[in-house]
Parts: sequence; structure tokens; C-alpha cells
Amino acid sequence: MRLSSRIIALCAAAVLPALAIQAWHEVALRQARIAGVEQEARRFALQSASELGRLLEGARSMLAAVGEAHLRNGGFPGCSEGLAALTGRMERYGSIGIANASGEMLCNSIGAAAPPSIAQRPYFRAAIATGQFQVGELITTGGRPPFLPVALPILEAGQPAIVAIASFDAAWLSANLVVEGALPPDGSVTVADRDGVIVARFPQAERFIATRIPDAFRQLVNAPEPGVLQVTSQDGTHRILAYLPAAVPPVQGLYVSAGYGTAAAFAEIDRATRRAVLMILAGLASALAAAWVFGRLALRDPVDRLLDTMRRWTAGDRGARSEATQGWEVGRLAAGFNAMADAVALREEQLRQEEARLRAVLDQMPVAVVLAEIPSGRETYRNARAQALLPLPNECPDSDPMAEPLRRAVAEGVATEGLELPLRRADGSETALSVSAAAVAAAGGERMAVAAFLDVGARRHAERQQALLTAELRHRVKNALAVVQAVASQTLAQSETLEQFKQAFSGRLNHLARAQDALFESADGAVELSALIASTLAPFGEIVRWQGPSIPLPAKQTLAMALVLHEMATNAAKHGALRPGASGRVSIQWRLAEEDLVTLEWEEAAALPVAQSARRGFGGRLIDRCVAHDLRGRAEQEMRADGLVWRLRFPRPGRPAAIDAAPIEVVG
Repeated sequence: MRLSSRIIALCAAAVLPALAIQAWHEVALRQARIAGVEQEARRFALQSASELGRLLEGARSMLAAVGEAHLRNGGFPGCSEGLAALTGRMERYGSIGIANASGEMLCNSIGAAAPPSIAQRPYFRAAIATGQFQVGELITTGGRPPFLPVALPILEAGQPAIVAIASFDAAWLSANLVVEGALPPDGSVTVADRDGVIVARFPQAERFIATRIPDAFRQLVNAPEPGVLQVTSQDGTHRILAYLPAAVPPVQGLYVSAGYGTAAAFAEIDRATRRAVLMILAGLASALAAAWVFGRLALRDPVDRLLDTMRRWTAGDRGARSEATQGWEVGRLAAGFNAMADAVALREEQLRQEEARLRAVLDQMPVAVVLAEIPSGRETYRNARAQALLPLPNECPDSDPMAEPLRRAVAEGVATEGLELPLRRADGSETALSVSAAAVAAAGGERMAVAAFLDVGARRHAERQQALLTAELRHRVKNALAVVQAVASQTLAQSETLEQFKQAFSGRLNHLARAQDALFESADGAVELSALIASTLAPFGEIVRWQGPSIPLPAKQTLAMALVLHEMATNAAKHGALRPGASGRVSIQWRLAEEDLVTLEWEEAAALPVAQSARRGFGGRLIDRCVAHDLRGRAEQEMRADGLVWRLRFPRPGRPAAIDAAPIEVVG
């Protein structure tokens, strides 16, 4: 906004207090007028209800006289003619009649047009039940104009003997409800029965009689107490409406409302308001004209020159300066701008140098650093390590380490430390990243998030390998000790003298050492399956027998088969046929099928029952893994009463075929 425009706005703002005072005065006047109109509406509603009550009281008196006369005479010829004559003299009534306590019409003023019985009419039943004067609901049937029935029971010995009834003509009631000249401008009076059907209406009675009050105002008919509200009537006029529900005095059984048109009520206030606003606007127009002339002549041109200099400087022309020769305060502004531009140019040069040094340091760091916006997560900077290590978000969104949950933490400005995330490199290899992120304050009050990524995949792999090797070494040592113990026990049981035990035990230990040597020497060559079995199981002597064709095993399969045989032998030495005192034996046979599949069976038999375990130990899992992954075959286990049977099926080494791996089956 131009300075001249601001001056004009200031002049306009100076008028605001006057407008506020006028508005407050307008509100106060309208509130006072509303209170007065509401009071007038209440008075008018009570006046209309009183007039209606007077008419009903006259009807009650007339019915009492007619009923008492009929009851004293006990009925008489010419009753109907008399009632017809009475109706003719009182135009307010459409009909007058007498009914007995059962509802049968005894005589009436309209002859055959009257119904023979009114026993089922609600107002008649209410009169019989209460013994009181009753006002009914509007009736529009029978081919007659709409009428409002009233009934008065005539008591004899405390009980209704007959009921005198009359009907008000709805059109006459509408025309005589309001005293001429008493209706306020745009006013209205509405009378409705308990069901919300309009009985009388002034004005436009012919339009509204026998119609229902709109649903939006139906609750007013049977409201618990009188009230006042502003409404838009059915004829489109906005009114302040005072209402008297049907259940409250002075007219019980009928709803009465009186409306006061708001347009007429506020006409004088609106005229005064328009005059005051026009005067204020005239003063405002003259002040704005003076402000425009002053701003155009004294401020606009020098300020435009200063703004042009600022635009050129903002666009990148750091040498742009303003002429500080203008008069008044604008010259001081120009001088201040020139001083600021010089200081900013110096500071920008210092920042460029510092940023260059910082980028050089960050690019030499082995840690990937990423700077992102909060809360969008859009990256604004990556150092050299981050560009080499991390995929771009639009290149590989599934492996983006800034994705959930880290992106949510960064977007919300929550600091995270030591969070590890998986990462798939562009070549398909996987690694792990240790991530730390925190929110930092940027220039201009913006918030940024800095995240540091350290590749810990190699370290985590080394830790897992170390743990695996430690577990394997622990297991191998325990197994080796178990084998040594089994060999010592069997040798001791078979030796008669200590010398024999020494010789036999030393020999078996040598065989065990040779089996270990064959296991490690096979890493770069091939070992016959029979030689591997012999070197592994020779320490157990003749209780282990084997037979099968020549099958050379490459280094990987040699290591796997040596582990499998060693685990089987260890298990047999601990729990099976080779354990001390079991008097057992082991038979190993293998054969080569036509499909180049090798089938090897390890069968144990012992005199003592073989101990069965409900869970698989490390040895069983190792056998399953070696056969499935290294031999590409399948291992099955069968538990018999006299010993364990292993069946191994795997493709002949050097063949591409493989057997689908399946879990070990235990049959026992």
C-alpha cells in the first residue's frame, strides 16, 4: 500500500469513532424500540384474547339460558324453530342445538343439516366428562363454512342432563376479533385450536382459516408459558410476535398470537440513521480528498524513487543506492537505506565465506548429513557422503531413510538419537544406518531439521558373525568334549587292563584328530564320502559300520556333511546308541538313485531304550540347516523304540537339481 494510500486510510480511520458512536446509538435505539414493540405486542395479544374471551363468555351465557329453558320445559314442540330464530338474530353463530347426555340431537337450528349424534365429538365428550364449558376444534366438514364449536353441559342432580352447543362462524370471528383502528401497522392476529389449525385470522382471513400453523412455530401452540419472538409470518412480513398458548389463561383451549410489523416500528429510526450516516460520509469524502492531494504532491514521487531503488537492490543489484537529497523525512529514509545496503553487502560476503568453509568441512566428514524443512520434509542440503550413500526420495521412495518413522519425527520437530533403519543400496545390497535428527532454528524464524546418517552395516554384520562364531565354537567345544567322553567310556568298558585302555584311547583320539584335520583340509579340495565317514566315526570302533558307492564331495559339501555326521555321532554319544552302557550300534548306508539323488540312512540300535527329547536342540537345527542350504536336500528323522533313524536325500554334488527343503519330521 502506498504512503498516500495510508494517509487516506488514516483519515478514514479518524471517522471510525463517529461511525462507532452512531452504530452504538443505533443499537441502543433499536434495543429500546424492540423492548417497546414487544410490550405493545403483549398488550395487543392480551387485548385480542380478552375480546375473544368476551365472545366465548357471551356464548356460555347464551347456552346456559337456552339449556336451562329446555331442561325446565322438558323439551317442547317448536324447539328447533326457536333456535333457528335465535340464530338468525345472532349472526356470530352458525348453529345452536341441544343434545342429550348420550350425544343424540334433540333439536337444532339447522334442521336436517345437523348430524343425528355428536357423541364422538371430542368437545362433547370433554363437556360430559368435566361438566364444564368446552371449546372444541375447528370443524370444516358437512358442506358448511368452517366453524368453531362450543358446548355447555346443563347439570341435574350434579350430573349432565343435556348439552347445549353452538358454533362460531370462523369468518365472522375473524372480522370482529380486532377493534377497528386498534391494529398496529403491518399487525396481525391469529387464533388457532389445540391442534394448531387456524380458527380466525386478521387480516387475510380467507387465506389462512382452516390451515395449520407452520411446523416451525407449532410448538408455540402448546408452550408452557406465553412469550415474544421475532418471526417472518406466512404472508412474508417480518414481525415481533407475542403469543398466548392454548393451555394458559385468559382463553384456555385456544392459541392467540398478535404480531407487530418491524418495518413500521423502525421506520423513524431508519430515517434518522440514514441522515446521520450521510453527514458522516460527506465529512469523510472531504477529508479523503484533502489527504489525496497532499499525498500526491508531497510524498508519492520521492517515495516511488526510494521504492524503485529497493526493488533493484532486492532483484540482485547490490550497488543500487538512493539519492539522499529529498526533503522532509523521505531524505532520511533514503540515507538509512543506503547505510543498511552497505552493511548487508558486507555481512553477505562474510556469510558466503563461512558457508564455503562449512561445506568443505561437511563434505570431508564420513557421516552423511541432510538438512530438511519442517514440516514438509523437503531436503535443502546434502553433503558429499549423503549424496553417495542415500538414494534420492523420488528415485527410491520405499528405501528412503527419511521415510516413516524418521520423517514423522523430523516433520514434528522431535529429536531422535540412535535410531537404526535398513537401507537397500542401488546395487541391491543391504546395510543399516544409525540416524540422529534434531530441529534447529534457521534464518527468518523458520525451523529446519538436520539428520546425520552413519553406515553401521559392516559393524552390525561383524557383530552378528562374531556372535555366531562364538556360539558355534562353544557348541563345537562341548560336542568335542562329549565325543571324547564317549570314546573314553567305551574304551574303558572294552579294555581289560590299564595299558590296553591307554593304547585304545590314544588311537581313538588320533582318529578324532584326523577327522578334524580332514574337515579343515577339505576346504579347497574334494573328500570321498566314505573317507569322511571313516575319519569322523573311526574313534567309535566296530560298533559303527558304513557302506556305499564312491561319492566325492566338494569343499562346501564336505564341511556340511562333516558337521552333519559329527552332530549325529555326538547326539548318539549323548543320548543314543553310542552312549555309555547302551550296548548299541550304528549302521550307515548310502546309495545313488537314477535321478542323481543320494540317499543316506543313519540307523541306530541299542539294548537300552533311547531317550527322547520334546524339543530340538542346536544340533538338530544345524543338521536341518546344513542339509537344506549347503547340500540342497532334505533331512528326515524317525524315532524308534530301539534307536534313531536319520534319512538324508540330496542331489549328487555337481548336479543342478535340488530338493525342496522341508522341516524335519519326527516319527515315534
